[in-house]
Amino acid sequence: MSNAWQFPIAREIQLHNRVDELERLNEWLEAVGEEAGWPPRAKLDLSLACEELIVNIVNYGFPAGGEHYISVSVSASPLAAELKIEDAGVPFNPLEEADPDRSLELEDRDIGGLGIFFVKQLMDDIHYERTDERNRFRMSKTFSYINKKTNNGKQEDNTDEYRDAGH
Repeated sequence: MSNAWQFPIAREIQLHNRVDELERLNEWLEAVGEEAGWPPRAKLDLSLACEELIVNIVNYGFPAGGEHYISVSVSASPLAAELKIEDAGVPFNPLEEADPDRSLELEDRDIGGLGIFFVKQLMDDIHYERTDERNRFRMSKTFSYINKKTNNGKQEDNTDEYRDAGH
């Protein structure tokens, strides 16, 4: 069954396992977001979530080093996005990591864990699986736009603002 009616835009990019590829990722997401009609804040949230996961893959996914690829695909519409990130790195389910204890002072907290916590907060749905020797991470976000009244009392859509539909 196709999701074409729900997500009319489908794109994929292959990234090298290097931090300098984040710029290319962000430019690609910006272009997809423009085509789909995402509001600026949605593009930022999706970029931040992808960046966090890609940085983890680059830093920890390939301890032996070497050139590897990370696949990022997106299915997009003006109201939603589903992103998939796949790599052949060491098995790692970021969703199994405990959320950081935010009640502690910053200097008393363990290092790490905040990035995955932010991804969980930014996305509506997240899923991980390890199949065919690959890490597969899927996340989705639905955008709910805020309607504002203009000076003349009429409603207008403000696509620069949205609230998290799932939160």
